[in-house]
Amino acid sequence: MALALGFAAVACARGQDVRNPNAVAGVDAVQPTTDSVWSAIENDTYEQRAHFARGVDRLSAKLDNQIRELRERRAAMTTDTKDWDFAMKDVDESRVLLTGRMRDLAKATTPEAWGDAKAKVGEAWRRSQLAVDKMNSTRTS
Repeated sequence: MALALGFAAVACARGQDVRNPNAVAGVDAVQPTTDSVWSAIENDTYEQRAHFARGVDRLSAKLDNQIRELRERRAAMTTDTKDWDFAMKDVDESRVLLTGRMRDLAKATTPEAWGDAKAKVGEAWRRSQLAVDKMNSTRTS
């Protein structure tokens, strides 16, 4: 119970709707998809970097949820998992890439550097979603 209250307090302090894990204050607060969150932040300017960072945090959390769901599917598999595990490496690598790009974005101190870092976050996000989509289309049993 205390953990749930702590999560809710942190989420509210960061401008997030705890009922909707995709919501970001000022970013499509009514059940957005991850694409709508990205669409709402992709044109943010250097002056809007705090808004962009909150949106990227939501994308990161969404990717973590997607990975958790994929791992749950993997745990339930009863057949040979070699191909699944190999393909899952791309998802894991895309997660690492997104995390690194987020760190780079946080270090950017000029509009030019921030714009470049923002573009790289977008590329990492798209790569992660392609990898997740590929995994979701994989047959499992």
